[in-house]
Amino acid sequence: MKKLNKFFLMLFASSLFLASCSSDDNSPNVSLGQYDNGVFVVNEGNSTITTSSITFISNSGAVEQDVFRNVNPGAAELGTYLQPMFFDNTRAFIISGSANKITVVNRYTFEYIATISTNLQNPRFGAVANGKAYVTNAADWMTGTDDYLTVINLSDYSTSTKTLGVWSERIIEENNKLYITNGYAYGDATSVTVFNPATNNVEATIQLGFNPNSFEEEDGILYVLGSEKLAKINLATNMVVGTPITVAASTLAGAKNLNVEDNKIYYTVDTAVYAMALNATVAPSAPLLTYESQSEYGRMYGFAVNDGKIYIADGGDFSSDSKAYIYSTTGSLLSTITVGVGPNSFYFN
Repeated sequence: MKKLNKFFLMLFASSLFLASCSSDDNSPNVSLGQYDNGVFVVNEGNSTITTSSITFISNSGAVEQDVFRNVNPGAAELGTYLQPMFFDNTRAFIISGSANKITVVNRYTFEYIATISTNLQNPRFGAVANGKAYVTNAADWMTGTDDYLTVINLSDYSTSTKTLGVWSERIIEENNKLYITNGYAYGDATSVTVFNPATNNVEATIQLGFNPNSFEEEDGILYVLGSEKLAKINLATNMVVGTPITVAASTLAGAKNLNVEDNKIYYTVDTAVYAMALNATVAPSAPLLTYESQSEYGRMYGFAVNDGKIYIADGGDFSSDSKAYIYSTTGSLLSTITVGVGPNSFYFN
């Protein structure tokens, strides 16, 4: 996850489309750079290649591979095992899990700005709050008791740490609070941590009764997905609302990849995409769409829903370039795009 830098202004007559990880404070009539209208695909790579890559798909459908290297031919490599990147208003932060570093670039021009390499050990996910970035770290992977946050001062990129003491994975910001899933996709803890950046302390731990693997906020409700259950948390009270909904049987591949878009909840089970209303109390029995995959471990490796389209990344064999698929929200395949090795996430500018 890396890169960032300056400006590049010119009039542009289309509106910006946004995702949960995008900023919404830019004028829709001004282009800030050649990458401000499209989607980035993070390709995590593998242990045998020199570096991982970022693919850019413009709103017009043009595809550019290895954006970072194209823009920054003399900069240090991104590293491998890239994790999903995160944004602030002008910057993108690209996390390399194997290199234990974050590359900072301009999110619109992808020009290199800085490298952060202190106080990181198996960094995972990040979010920005109150002028600082917060990155979860898996530390030695063996136990959640050593998991911690790297706190990055975005004015000078200096770092400090805050021990969390529980399995800590995905992180999002909402109303100046940070919400962190406790547990990874395959088990471990069964809660969500509420962290207050103003006090630099954990404010609450919300028990779920299942292991969370993805989550998203909408209108004051945090929707949290586990392999078999979906829970709704009222962020005003930090309480689970009602009874979690069963979304998949234990005999099936687990549910994952929760997205909330246009008053619908989307998630995946194996190679199927499901959709239901925000106020649903029962999960749908039939999928919205399915796709074909030959990948043993990379089915639905990346997933997003944005601006009336569904984006699926297939991990393939994790040694050669793979594919991303774009569908309509009615389930029609719109395009198939070659991306890099191990595509794991989508980010919309």
